[in-house]
Amino acid sequence: RAPPPSASELARAARARLRVASRRVCPDWLVARDPAFVADVLPWMNLLYDDYFRCETELCADIPEGPCLIVANHNGMTGTPDMFCHMTAYWRRYGTERVAYGLMHDMPFHVPAAGAWLNAAGAIRANPENARRALQSGANVLVFPGGDVDACKPFRERYRIDFGRRRGFVRLAIEHGVPIVPVVSVGAHESLYILTDGRGLARRLGLARRFRSNVAPVGLALPYGLLVGVALPHLPLPVRIHTRILPSIDPALPAGAANDAKAVETVYERVVTRMRAAMSELRAAGRH
Repeated sequence: RAPPPSASELARAARARLRVASRRVCPDWLVARDPAFVADVLPWMNLLYDDYFRCETELCADIPEGPCLIVANHNGMTGTPDMFCHMTAYWRRYGTERVAYGLMHDMPFHVPAAGAWLNAAGAIRANPENARRALQSGANVLVFPGGDVDACKPFRERYRIDFGRRRGFVRLAIEHGVPIVPVVSVGAHESLYILTDGRGLARRLGLARRFRSNVAPVGLALPYGLLVGVALPHLPLPVRIHTRILPSIDPALPAGAANDAKAVETVYERVVTRMRAAMSELRAAGRH
C-alpha cells in the first residue's frame, strides 16, 4: 500500500487535473506526455488503487528498461479500470519519469477533460505508426491487442484470452527486435454486465467505418442502467482487480520474419499460451 495521501497532496492532484483539462488533445503526439502531471495525480490514483479497486499486482519479473511491448488482455468496456490499475502499479514501481505510453482507442480522447488527462498520462492513439514511433523513442508501450472486442466481451467469456485475428503486436515486436511482456488481469469485467458484444449489429450499422468500433454492446452498467449499442465509459463498481505481470518473451527472430506468417503465428501462440495458463491460475485463486 502507498501511504494515505495528505490533504495537500489531494488538493495538488485536483489542481493538476484542472490545469490539464483545458489543454488541446493531441492523440498522436508523444510530447503530450507530462510526467509532472502524473506525479501530481499519483497520490489520488494510489487512493483508488488501494481502497476502491483494492488492486493486487504480482510481478513475476521486472519489465525491461528500454523499448518493449507490454501486452495485456482487456476488461470492463471503455471505463476500463484494468488500464488504470496497470499504469498506477507501473508508476509506483518505476517512477513517473520512466517513459511509457499506452495505445488507446480514439473515443476516450473525445471525452471532455478526460481526453486531456489521458493524453498527459501518456495515452496515444492506437495505430501501428504511433506504436513504432513510441518504440523508436525507447519507451515501454502498453497495448491491448483485443481492443474493443476484448473489452466488450460478454460476461460469460470474461476469462477468455483471445485476440482474434490481430497479430500486429507480434509483427511489431519482431520488426523492432523488442521483447513482449504479457500481462493478465481479472476482476474489471465484474464492474458491469455485458450480455452480448453486438458485433453483428455493429457490422450492420457500419460502426467500424464511422467510429472504429467493431462492437455495439448490450448489457447493464452504471450510471445508465440499460446499455444498448454505445460503448460509453461507465462508472465501475468497486471491484477487486488482480493482475499478474509475466516474464518477458523474446521473439529472437530477424526483422524480416515479421512478414513470415508462420513465424508470427509461432510467437503469437507462445504469448497467448502463457497468458491462458496465468488466467486459469488467477481464476482459480479467486482473489478478485
